[in-house]
Amino acid sequence: MLVDKTYQLLDKGPIRALILILALVTAGAVMWDPTLFAAKTSSFQIWQGLLLIWATCTAMIFGVGFKPQKVIFRAIFHPLPAAIILIWGLFQVFR
Repeated sequence: MLVDKTYQLLDKGPIRALILILALVTAGAVMWDPTLFAAKTSSFQIWQGLLLIWATCTAMIFGVGFKPQKVIFRAIFHPLPAAIILIWGLFQVFR
């Protein structure tokens, strides 16, 4: 299955660490200055904020080494779209 193959490709130590660092930097940026991510004081819409929350949670789950047993949860919490969303979000904030 495609989900399992891409999950196995990303399930390497350096990639896992990079995705965890992306999640920690995003969470730290939210804690440092929440107005950068708030819908009324930033360029983010509410749905974009929800995507960033999902991506941060997913990256933390993957980064600490937790692997969901069921395929549906591996698809929902897949690290590849989460990493892409986190990179996009950090680029939007720090550009």
